[in-house]
Amino acid sequence: MLFHESTTNASPGGSQISLFRLLGKATVNTFKADLADEFSPNPKTAAKGTRELNRDVRATGLADVQKGYPASVRVNLHPGTYYLMDLGSFFGPMGPSGAPNPALTKLVVRDSDDDGWSWSDSSAREDGSGWHPTIWLTAADRFVGPGRLPAEGSVTFRNVGDSIHVAQFSPVKKGTTDKQIQAYYDSGVMAPPPFALNGPTFGLDVLSAGSSATLSYDMPPGTYVLQCFVADSVTGMPHAIMGMHKVVVLK
Repeated sequence: MLFHESTTNASPGGSQISLFRLLGKATVNTFKADLADEFSPNPKTAAKGTRELNRDVRATGLADVQKGYPASVRVNLHPGTYYLMDLGSFFGPMGPSGAPNPALTKLVVRDSDDDGWSWSDSSAREDGSGWHPTIWLTAADRFVGPGRLPAEGSVTFRNVGDSIHVAQFSPVKKGTTDKQIQAYYDSGVMAPPPFALNGPTFGLDVLSAGSSATLSYDMPPGTYVLQCFVADSVTGMPHAIMGMHKVVVLK
């Protein structure tokens, strides 16, 4: 199934669209409680939130977009009930209990005799260039893939790890290295990174272990850093601080 995404939200964060289905006995309220834990400033609670989300939902990505920079995401969905959420709404109005109350939109996927909604890797090349890279999100909390990606095209993300991940691209200065990025995180300074640049960000939202999604976009060429900010399920530390970042060049 192909989702085309755009936003009218002009704030720097834009819209962060996620798609997920509930697992086991989890309910919408369970999910909201898990999400509140995930975003806790307490590392122990944040780690618990990641474990809860790994248990309670299967997330299939969708895109983080800014105004003027739409994107598309192709995912393989099985029949069932899904929920769409703009993660920005998580920080919106509080519910009766005082906890964040993000707006969710229900999406029902039905079975069909027509296989047109399904997809395979061989049919996912939409840009006509034949250049269709893959990036793996691993159990070592690392991005594994090429250092050069199309500025206009598609990239497939495969989560072969054991936890949820995100893949967010942010522009950085030409020549920035992963060593410099890790040194910044290790320093613990609170000032903005010296390698950061103003410019549009984009990426793939939450993707569960064992899932894959193909992100199509058209962004300004340049150097970007790909990062995951999900809390580690043991330490609660964001994966990016632990080394889950990769400098890539969009051409």
